[in-house]
Amino acid sequence: MESSQAIFIVLSDPGRTERALKLLLDCEIRGATVIESMGMGHVLEDSIPVIASIRSLLSQQRESNQTIFAVSKYPEKIEKAVKMISEEFDGFKEPCTGLIFVVPVVTAVGLGRKDSFL
Repeated sequence: MESSQAIFIVLSDPGRTERALKLLLDCEIRGATVIESMGMGHVLEDSIPVIASIRSLLSQQRESNQTIFAVSKYPEKIEKAVKMISEEFDGFKEPCTGLIFVVPVVTAVGLGRKDSFL
């Protein structure tokens, strides 16, 4: 039995959230959660001195991000989602635009019996 995985997608442009969710659906990943989030640089920008080049990167950040996460017990669906979302958003090559990461899920409680959705 393969273990479940969680995909996390952090988007600095909330206008991209709906597109990312549609791509998850295209990969048969359902039940995603979207939360408002804030980057560390934005939180700390007034409390620590930073060099000019870092400050210019921080100024490009939006006040809040959208973080999407979902769990699937099918790694191939997660891999497909990473590929499609990465292609859609040009690999997040521009600084402070977003990122995707995947982590193993050792234990999950409360996922229910939604086998057709996971």
